[in-house]
Amino acid sequence: MALDSVGARIEGDVFQGLFFWREAAGLLIPESPVLRVDLEHDAADGVDDVAVFYAAPGIEAGGFRSTADFYQMKYHVDRREEYSADAIIDPYFIGKTQSLLQRFHGAYNKVRVGHSQFRLHLASNWRWSADALGKHLREYDGALPEEFFAATARSAVGKIREAWRKHLGIETRAFADFARCLRFQTDLFGRRFFRELVNDRLGRAGLKPVPDDRAASPYESLTQRFLMDRKASFDRTTFRELCAKEGLLADDRDDGKSRTIGVRSFLRFAENLEEEAAVVISVVDQFSGRHPRDDKSWATATNALQQELAVPGRQRDFRAHEYAVMLECHGSFALASGYELSNNSGALVYPVQKPGRDLWKPSRAYSGDLWTRVASQPDPTGKEVVVTLSVTHNICADVDHFIANSKLQVGRRVELRPFAGFGPKSIAGADHAAALAAAFVEELRQARLERTSIVHLFAAAPNALMFFIGQQREALGRLQIYEFDFSFERDSSYAASIAIPHKATTEE
Repeated sequence: MALDSVGARIEGDVFQGLFFWREAAGLLIPESPVLRVDLEHDAADGVDDVAVFYAAPGIEAGGFRSTADFYQMKYHVDRREEYSADAIIDPYFIGKTQSLLQRFHGAYNKVRVGHSQFRLHLASNWRWSADALGKHLREYDGALPEEFFAATARSAVGKIREAWRKHLGIETRAFADFARCLRFQTDLFGRRFFRELVNDRLGRAGLKPVPDDRAASPYESLTQRFLMDRKASFDRTTFRELCAKEGLLADDRDDGKSRTIGVRSFLRFAENLEEEAAVVISVVDQFSGRHPRDDKSWATATNALQQELAVPGRQRDFRAHEYAVMLECHGSFALASGYELSNNSGALVYPVQKPGRDLWKPSRAYSGDLWTRVASQPDPTGKEVVVTLSVTHNICADVDHFIANSKLQVGRRVELRPFAGFGPKSIAGADHAAALAAAFVEELRQARLERTSIVHLFAAAPNALMFFIGQQREALGRLQIYEFDFSFERDSSYAASIAIPHKATTEE
């Protein structure tokens, strides 16, 4: 049992250290707004694991500009518990004399002496339960929803708000000011994914990544030293000096930022895209997490994407120089981006595919089998055509559920998956993806009942593949794309997103 406790403590320290390095890497990126990063920031006791400070006017925080972020890390080696509205005000839940909410409020009172705009984050790999509040937390940063502040005291969410306020014993206005600073970033990281994310960030900052075959990491060793010293605070100068002294700076840094563009429609894990791309096309303002804010959001966002990619001189530059495009966005926007940068446009733009952040630049013809195809005729009288792409995983059951609860009368359905089967490694690389995209055009042609038929497209596929499919613009015909509720925030089903070709509108 003692070994289990020690192991859990070490795991927690490792993830606190990884989080610190992810944030501190910004100190080496010239365009980053990060000014200082602290490990164990004493002035925010209770939310003190990592603190990040930004240059004025701060960073966008969903309604205000934050000049500082304070993080409390809660890493757990198992998933036996979940956070909830009740757990947040229960001292027993964390084995302390004060609840999490009380500890955060204590930190808030200390921090606001020196900062007027800041955020307090709970960052944990435990999930939030499916209670009245959990399904409304803002997906990309864990902020409390506006409903939390506006709901009546008799509503489910209003009862939670009042229980929290009474637990702290403060009046309504003071509680609202405090609660708007809170961020509950639960289910935030898994061990492997988070390591890959941090490793990539280190490389982008000009630091040496940790080789996959190395069990030990100099970054983890340094973090342990910082934790034993109980304090580590770095600005741009002192952090660079540390990294140089420890031999962590890469000698051949070439971040390639000047010829990288980014497309972003959500923020989670894409908060720092401006540091990695010279041009960022962001339509985040049209979405709440991954969901559109209203029934015009998809059209408005697509208009913005089209306009940004067509900025005078930009298309010419895309034809003259090779560019990488980082697609931190819905698959619909990945396809739409490729559509605007089609093969016939002459654009030399190639997608970056996660998690390795590899540039998928096709170099040769792919020889091998491509799609496996299953066609059916659910409704002989139906006029609708449905095509499913199961690349990363099988989506047929989810599409079945959607169709059964929709008004679609499906006359033809075609299910496609890579010949090797679906899964995270179903695509061998850029050449394979480009060949799949080219072959997809023929699959569409065969699927259509008539040449002008709209194809309803459902896909679980890497964004790089969606981009390549979009580049087949002249042969795609009419498509209606759908997006799935991955975060299970609404109906856990599909909803229509972008229609191809998109007709620009001036409506706001």
